[in-house]
Amino acid sequence: MLWLLLGALAVVMAAAGLLSYRAGLQEAGEMFDARLVQSTRVLVSLVDEPLSELNAYPGEPIVLRGWHGEAHGVGEALAFDDGHAYENKLAFQVWDAQRRLLLRSDSAPERPLATLRAGYEDVVVDGAHWRAFTLQSPNGRWFQSAERTDIREELAGDIAGGTLLPLLLSLPLIALVVWWSVALATRSLRRISHEIGQRDPERLAPLDPADVPQEARGLVDAINGLLQRLDIALARERTFVADAAHELRTPISALKVHADNVSHARDDDERDASQQQLAASVLRVERLVAQLLSLSRAESTGRVPERARLDLAALAGTEIDAARPLLDARSQVLRLDLQPVQVSGDEVALGLLVRNLVENAARHAPVGAVIAVRTWKSGEKAFLSVDDSGPGIPEEERERVFDRFYRRLGGHHEGSGLGLAIVKEVVIAHAGTIRLGPSSQLGGLAVSVELPSLA
Repeated sequence: MLWLLLGALAVVMAAAGLLSYRAGLQEAGEMFDARLVQSTRVLVSLVDEPLSELNAYPGEPIVLRGWHGEAHGVGEALAFDDGHAYENKLAFQVWDAQRRLLLRSDSAPERPLATLRAGYEDVVVDGAHWRAFTLQSPNGRWFQSAERTDIREELAGDIAGGTLLPLLLSLPLIALVVWWSVALATRSLRRISHEIGQRDPERLAPLDPADVPQEARGLVDAINGLLQRLDIALARERTFVADAAHELRTPISALKVHADNVSHARDDDERDASQQQLAASVLRVERLVAQLLSLSRAESTGRVPERARLDLAALAGTEIDAARPLLDARSQVLRLDLQPVQVSGDEVALGLLVRNLVENAARHAPVGAVIAVRTWKSGEKAFLSVDDSGPGIPEEERERVFDRFYRRLGGHHEGSGLGLAIVKEVVIAHAGTIRLGPSSQLGGLAVSVELPSLA
């Protein structure tokens, strides 16, 4: 930041010096042009009438001598009692109507300084650049005054230098002030950087925003928000790992028992029975792991990572087709009323929602039960309902069934207690609501999901 600021200041000063030089050159040009006109008019008033009294061409022009010493510096260093150092850079000439040279300064050549016509002209004389002004008197004589352009450039350089030099001399002081200001303004940022660098990974308390500059307060607020989300995610992860370890312990123990029974079976019938129990235990573990991963994905961010426009009816139809083998195995009847309704959400997450609702209904309802799935739209809301003719859930337990790994006492169904927990996480992520109640159609459980719809 310091180098950027100082570099910007240097560029600005250089630009200011260039602009001052160009402005000084223009102002000097205007001033010197005006002086050329004035000098020429003074020359006409002083010389024109006396030359008329000569009544004849003198043959040789009159030459007026000037001061030709050398001097360097500015101001009084260039001025002397008998002249000025710039005299040899000023010149004038007088020509008659027949274009014969009558009078000149010794700094002027014997040929015209410029074309004998009224007005200004830039010329090169003996390798030097001159600015000339020509004026014709009523008697027909031509009066020319000229000056070297390096006088103007020197004056413009003095103006630019006088403007830029104080700035250049103050640059170290400006650098010191900028350094002190930046150090003071970023002191709190350095404190926060040190605090973040020294913080333990397990300590995710928010940063102290005190004394933070207004420009950096948004950054600190964003970091605090990130720390809060990380804290929630880590707590969720710790809970998930603990729950998974607890829930996997029992089925894994059962697997070990069944595997041991297979190896110690006394006959083929006993071995076949143990192998069937082992295969069933493997399926239970597989389903439990799949649901654990689904739950982890559903609650990993607490929001929908990628939204897309989806037809809830088409999505439900796809998931129901995937669940048909389970329904057929239990001889259950499926009733569908899927009206097209558009929603915005994550296709995989909403697919998990539909699949878990249908599979829950199939697993908890008895063999041969009826399951009804319906989608419809009302106002700006989209609805999905799954009804079954099973035993339902008592009212006092309807809130607890959303807890992870919760199983109703006395239930004879197989399950991990994660299905409705997954459904709830998906509903929350999609800004929806879920309700459980008795089914007015089939007498069992009715699950209704409400989501924001699209036009």
